Amino acid sequence: MERNKAIVAIARQLLVAIWHVLTEHATDQHADPDMVAFKLMTWSWKLTPEQRGGLTTRQFVRNQLLRLGLGHDLTHGMRGGGKYLIAPPESAETQARPASRHVRTAFA
Repeated sequence: MERNKAIVAIARQLLVAIWHVLTEHATDQHADPDMVAFKLMTWSWKLTPEQRGGLTTRQFVRNQLLRLGLGHDLTHGMRGGGKYLIAPPESAETQARPASRHVRTAFA
């Protein structure tokens, strides 16, 4: 009985958090920018250049980080003992092109 109450309580907390993210387009301000950058990089590898809005992978990652309000000072990331570069902020801003909402959303 207590186990079921705990499961329902956790499910409710998750549902409330998801609702806030979707309705307010809010990002997790406690997220690790390096981890988010790596996830964006792996996502961008699966996209075609057209789906990235003509941006390189590095520019795409920077653009998405700026859009999410994360990693303003992040220039590179470390993952699995390897180092990967992220485009500087001014590069993404100058290269950003208007594209459809489906291309540029972080939650697509």
